[in-house]
Amino acid sequence: MGKSTKKKNKKVTAPKANIQELSISRDGGQIALRGYSYQFLYSCYLILSSSNPSNFFQLEGIEDIDCIMQKNGSNDITHIQLKYSVNKQDASFLTDVLKNFLEAYLLDQNRFFKLVYDFPVAKGHLSKIFASKLDEKSRTYWAGVISNIKKNNPSWNWSVYDFDKFISHLSFEKIEKSILATEIEKTLIRIYEINTDNVSLFANSIKILCFEKMEQRAYVTKAELDSKIQSVKIDISKGPQNPAHSWIRKLDYSKPSIDEGCSFYEGKKATPADIVSGFPIKRPSLEKDVINSICENMVTVIKASSGQGKTTLALRAAYILQNEYIPYQLLWCDEIKEIGNIVQYFKARIQLGEKILILIDNLDDHLSKWNYLVQLLQSELHCHYKLLITSREMDWYNYSGDLSNIQSLKVIKPALEEKEAIEIFNLFGEAKQLHPSITSWQRAWNKIAERQLLIEYVYLLTHGEMLSERIASQISEIGQSSSGKAKCEILRKVCFADLCGVRLSAVNLYASQSEDSGSDFGELLKCMESEFLVHVNEESGYIEGLHPIRSKHVVERLHEFLPIDNTAISVMKMADKADLSILFSHLPEFTLNKETFFRDAVESLWDEKDLSNYTSAIQGLFSGSVMQYFLSNRAMFDDADAHGGLFLISTEMCPFAVFEDFGVSMDTLDKMRETFPDNKNIEYLCRLRERIPTCRLQETYVYVFCDCLYRKLCTLRFDGIKDIMSYASISEWIYNINPEWNVSVGFSLDDLWSKPEKLTLECISTLMYLSYCGNRKKYMEFVERNLKSILTYLKQWTRSHRVFIDSEKNAIHIEYILRLHNIKTGNEQSVSRLKLLCKALPIFDLYCADALKPTVDLLAAYPVPDDAHKEMSIRNIVIMFHQNLTSLWNKTIMSNYEFDTVTEWLNYWFDVREHICLLADKCCACIYKLLSGKTLGGLAGEVDKLREDFALITTGEKRYPKEDRPFEEKATVPERLGKIKNKYFQSIQNFMNQFAGFLAKEEQKQRLAMVNLITAQSSLVTMQNYFAEIAIDFGFQERQMVLCVMETQNIERLIMCCRYYQAHSPNKYFDKYQIRNWYDGYCRDERKIAEEGFLALKSKYLIHFPDKIYTIDMLRYYPIIVDNFDMASESNLTEWLLGCIAFSDAPFDYLVILSANEFEEINSGTTKLMDFLDEQRMCRLYEKFILEYYKKHYPKLTVSASQIPWSLDDGIGDMLPVMQSDIHLQKENTVLIIDAKYYSNTTQVQFDKHTLHSNNLYQIFTYVKNREYQFGDEDNKVSGMLLYARTDALIQPDNVYQMHGNQISVKTLDLNKPFDEIAKQLDEIAAAHFDGIEKAV
Repeated sequence: MGKSTKKKNKKVTAPKANIQELSISRDGGQIALRGYSYQFLYSCYLILSSSNPSNFFQLEGIEDIDCIMQKNGSNDITHIQLKYSVNKQDASFLTDVLKNFLEAYLLDQNRFFKLVYDFPVAKGHLSKIFASKLDEKSRTYWAGVISNIKKNNPSWNWSVYDFDKFISHLSFEKIEKSILATEIEKTLIRIYEINTDNVSLFANSIKILCFEKMEQRAYVTKAELDSKIQSVKIDISKGPQNPAHSWIRKLDYSKPSIDEGCSFYEGKKATPADIVSGFPIKRPSLEKDVINSICENMVTVIKASSGQGKTTLALRAAYILQNEYIPYQLLWCDEIKEIGNIVQYFKARIQLGEKILILIDNLDDHLSKWNYLVQLLQSELHCHYKLLITSREMDWYNYSGDLSNIQSLKVIKPALEEKEAIEIFNLFGEAKQLHPSITSWQRAWNKIAERQLLIEYVYLLTHGEMLSERIASQISEIGQSSSGKAKCEILRKVCFADLCGVRLSAVNLYASQSEDSGSDFGELLKCMESEFLVHVNEESGYIEGLHPIRSKHVVERLHEFLPIDNTAISVMKMADKADLSILFSHLPEFTLNKETFFRDAVESLWDEKDLSNYTSAIQGLFSGSVMQYFLSNRAMFDDADAHGGLFLISTEMCPFAVFEDFGVSMDTLDKMRETFPDNKNIEYLCRLRERIPTCRLQETYVYVFCDCLYRKLCTLRFDGIKDIMSYASISEWIYNINPEWNVSVGFSLDDLWSKPEKLTLECISTLMYLSYCGNRKKYMEFVERNLKSILTYLKQWTRSHRVFIDSEKNAIHIEYILRLHNIKTGNEQSVSRLKLLCKALPIFDLYCADALKPTVDLLAAYPVPDDAHKEMSIRNIVIMFHQNLTSLWNKTIMSNYEFDTVTEWLNYWFDVREHICLLADKCCACIYKLLSGKTLGGLAGEVDKLREDFALITTGEKRYPKEDRPFEEKATVPERLGKIKNKYFQSIQNFMNQFAGFLAKEEQKQRLAMVNLITAQSSLVTMQNYFAEIAIDFGFQERQMVLCVMETQNIERLIMCCRYYQAHSPNKYFDKYQIRNWYDGYCRDERKIAEEGFLALKSKYLIHFPDKIYTIDMLRYYPIIVDNFDMASESNLTEWLLGCIAFSDAPFDYLVILSANEFEEINSGTTKLMDFLDEQRMCRLYEKFILEYYKKHYPKLTVSASQIPWSLDDGIGDMLPVMQSDIHLQKENTVLIIDAKYYSNTTQVQFDKHTLHSNNLYQIFTYVKNREYQFGDEDNKVSGMLLYARTDALIQPDNVYQMHGNQISVKTLDLNKPFDEIAKQLDEIAAAHFDGIEKAV
């Protein structure tokens, strides 16, 4: 037997008994933070304690603190190191400290060194040196320690070393961390005479100053400190002067509730005092979601219907986070001009060292400009603040604003579920807060299960009765009191306004009061607040309902035997003008005596100088009526959406889709059914349309209101109308609601045209159109008498060159000069003119517009497209007269199909794009199998399932947030998405539908499939750029970069596979790696045919030919670049038109000729030649992705795309090219230079032998050697790497070379992998070149 050897047993850590024990053991981060905190606090303390104004300090210099004290014109420098530990330290601890001190001392013997510490010290050598009491034994020990340091660092300048002198330059001081914060505040009070109430603000500002200096390793002076203290004093003094001071209040969690939860359990909104007292129920899961969102996003929105505990949830989150964020509530934000004051207020708080959480509770009209506030905060402040918003569904719909401008926002939607109901029941039971009559959670749940409102459930559990029952009892008691009538009147108005989303001012409420309470009105309101009836907002002067759910019960109870009409009229009279459209949009939710109510409403809104109130009322009522119609038929509209026909159905159900005056109607679905009689989906949508009830305008409130308003307008004399603009707008609305209500019978066109210069063209056109529809005979008589002056007016006000009539064709023509800056808007310019022309003169069959602009005589014989030339029949123009109505109709309906946030919308589209990449990959796999002579097997089912999933996720409306909102500006971001959806996503869908026929080699299906695939590829870059613009603002850059590379590769590979499949038959020897070589040859042959078409011109012109094929949609074009070609020369153009005749034989649809100057720029100066090489664009994207990845995930590396200087012997470098590296990674003296290459082929082939691209190797070797030269005599390690994007080629480079002392490696990065696998490849590169490097999570 052999000799056995004993192995030394390794110490095995005992397993942890539980998760708490494991947590306790992992305290490294906590210990590090304690040490950092100690260093931070001492730095502040030391700077404050310095009395000499000439002293200055560098934080994180050679040591933790470098203290420079000026004495007699020279500087005494002390380097201070700080150490904190909870563990006792012995002499071994000091070795590294002495080493650091020695390295600096040997360079400059005039420097001093100090160790400031807070830890227990073991008796012995360490305690003696700390006390400056070295005996012989300790002296020998420390001399030996320094001797070992000398042994390990022989290159240091030890000739100047003397033990005693060095020790005399050392000092040690113990300061306990626990007293530093207090000492800082004491020092501030003593030196700067600061009031103790504000001292924490000053202390925080000093801490922030020190923190910023530590980040920058910058100097801090006494003067800077004094300046910071003074600025804080100024900010504090400005506080009350800023008007925002009265709109913002700090949430106070210091005082518990004094009523033991009575108000909370009565259904009143939660307050900070309720939270402190622990009355509101805790909802751990939802609270965690809110807190995580606050930590991760700039804005968190809690959105739900009334009664779901939004305010309680927000206040709980603010309470939990109060040690990290100071919570403030913003009470008022409805004027853009005041937003700057609000930002200034919060900016001052942040400068004082606060991190703030801004609560906006119960979003409404008085907080409607919150979106603008966030945008300004984003531009002014970059950190230390978050926003938390609560909102009802309808209020979010009305006031959310354009969310594309907000960098990070998340919406959380709390809802009471059965599981949570059980938890709440058990919590109340444990707290002994259940009412004695409540013995079963199930029975309580059943009572509120229909609406599932938290407020009603909590009330039932704590009171034993429903909230509605309690309110009924409470109102009954009020009615029997002496002031009961006055209280009930107030409650009716305040609670009704609350349900309509508006607030009433105390002044207006007092003025409207008819019942005398016999007591002071203010005291009456306070009494009602104490009885949990209303909320008095003393700061804003508004009276509000306690909660919309309570308000609903109050309104129902108080109007049980009284009509709600009078209350609504009263509220209408006292509501703010800006609230009218919102108020009227809610009226369709109530049952009113229509005729009487709206007649009174018309009279209530009358103001002869300003009729615009009526416009707000009509639009609000119309929107509300449409919403009620939609909600009544939502299931069928959802069905239409599921079949991809929501917009079609919505448009055809609009009552304004018919124009009886002109015999025109919108019947798109019927025409589609005629065109595609076998399409089952179109047939289904047609049948669905027949099932949806029509919107009967006669039964809506907007109809009755317009009837009453029409009768009012008929009593007016036209020459007495002071607000003619609003009058015209209102008149058109009324006529569209019912054509019999035409106000034109009340005025003559002579009156209208008496002073046309005082009216807008839109106003005159509208009233002319109404006159035409109302009395065509009188209209025609007037026009015949005044046609010349009308045409002159139209010419002048449309800014046109000429307006004339073609009697033979019964047509009217308008010609105008198209300015250069409007050259791309010719179509819009022409259509807008024709619309106004037709509205004023709807008597012609044809309306024509032409723009006057420069022409090229040489091309006169050719049909050049002109989008400014329009010839439109009257039928096509009158459809646009109802554009505002149909738009408002469709917006109201389509707004129900929006994403809540831009992040959700982006996630959806990125998921769709990734799904397409997977589809393309699976399609290639199918082709590989068939070409190998194998059957598809289960792969066919996989592809079909993916195709069906793709169709499912892309069917229906997926609207951008706020893309369609009544009364609001249209969001600009989604404008281009429509074309992209048709060009890219729809083309992919079409290709997938034809793919089975393509594989079966059906000629028609193959042709159509390739047309769609080529169209998708040609629009790919446009689609990617579109999402790139949005992604950069919402943190999607990394995902966007990876996805772009995947898409480009997968679509290109799919096209190659399809082309190859069309040209080849199955073969058992098939190798998928031969496809690219074949396809490259196929494209090369096509380009060669085209190039041969220019033989006659090549001898005279220097022509650059493309190295790839370009497409726009299904058309293939051939771009060439001609040096110094004068396109303005007719002789040159003639020569080229003749010389390109041979090009017609090439397999391209058209030729593109570009002229370049001597700087290799297209003559417009905007497009470089290389922009036409798509491979170069992808290469830049590839480089950018790698660079940004290392920047984000490896903060300990210095990451750049830096230039490398040439190592020149004589310093003369004229005409040498710049050495620009792609990716330069460095840690100390270790450098890795990566040259990122994105090529179609990673190797070059000569005589059937694969070799690396020699130019690339020469380039990276040159970079490495010149970079190494920069280090001089310092130890260094400089390596280089060629990192190719992996292709489908069989042979891929994977080599490491040692060249003249440097490592040069050649690797590939497989981008056709999930992102985590791509990241793993990049991480392995970093780990291989930088020892111990850590990746940031």
